[in-house]
Amino acid sequence: MIQGQFRSTVLQIPAEVTPLKFRGYLRKEIQEVQATAQSPEDIIVVRLFVLEKVLFGLGAKKVDSVLQGVVEKCPNIQRIELEALTRPLTAEEMQEAAAEAQATLQALSEKVMASGGKLVADSGAN
Repeated sequence: MIQGQFRSTVLQIPAEVTPLKFRGYLRKEIQEVQATAQSPEDIIVVRLFVLEKVLFGLGAKKVDSVLQGVVEKCPNIQRIELEALTRPLTAEEMQEAAAEAQATLQALSEKVMASGGKLVADSGAN
């Protein structure tokens, strides 16, 4: 039985963060998210919005390495969902993204509770 809370967090890397500053900025932000965990059983999913120019400046392997390293150091962070942007999101778009992430999390939570507190795979029937 899962005992912690499911939570989602939406982060946007500011436009002034360069590829060279990306790792340090992300580590600081993710550690702040990790610090909000109330118990070791909490599960946090982070939806991360990053400008394409930063991702291209780093390259796919480096981005994967940075994300994996951050997740490994934060036990409550289940995963980071990366979204590439051509322009920064507005405050309204960030609210929409947060609402969408919360709806996805709620659906997952309901699925887990319906299965008796265990994660089960989708049947694949569409």
